[in-house]
Amino acid sequence: MKRLILVRHAKTEVIRYDITDFQRSLKERGISDSKLIANKLFLKNVQPGLLLSSPANRAIETALIFAEVLNYPVELIEQLDDLYDGFTTQDFLGILSELGEKHERIMVIGHNPSIEYLAFNLCDQFYGHVPTGTAIGIDFDVDDWDDIEARTGKLAFYEYPRKYKTAK
Repeated sequence: MKRLILVRHAKTEVIRYDITDFQRSLKERGISDSKLIANKLFLKNVQPGLLLSSPANRAIETALIFAEVLNYPVELIEQLDDLYDGFTTQDFLGILSELGEKHERIMVIGHNPSIEYLAFNLCDQFYGHVPTGTAIGIDFDVDDWDDIEARTGKLAFYEYPRKYKTAK
């Protein structure tokens, strides 16, 4: 069985004239939300064999937090430009096939709308919202990443920060 963990980067600073979209950083809330969700995954014994991230600053910051909490070596985080620039579901499956050969569990940290589209396109039934900081686990009953097809994954978990925040 293969498990894909999709993570949308956490809450970021607003777009400003003095920095590019690529340079935007996490807000304090984004940092705390990332720690919250990473800890929830830790308690579920979620351990990626491979962690892929968009090279955008906010995604890398999210990846570093998840790596620290999940005891994943930060020097092994792989940055992929396609995770920032966008891709089709088929392109993404090609990336998994190419990079994931020896890994049972791959975590991907990226951006919307791509993360949301992947959740919709790879799960047999996923209709949830994907706010910042969300982590979605998808299980595939296959032995090889090459054998994954659209809409064949089963939702393993769906974690998002507001799920754990009390109303004020």
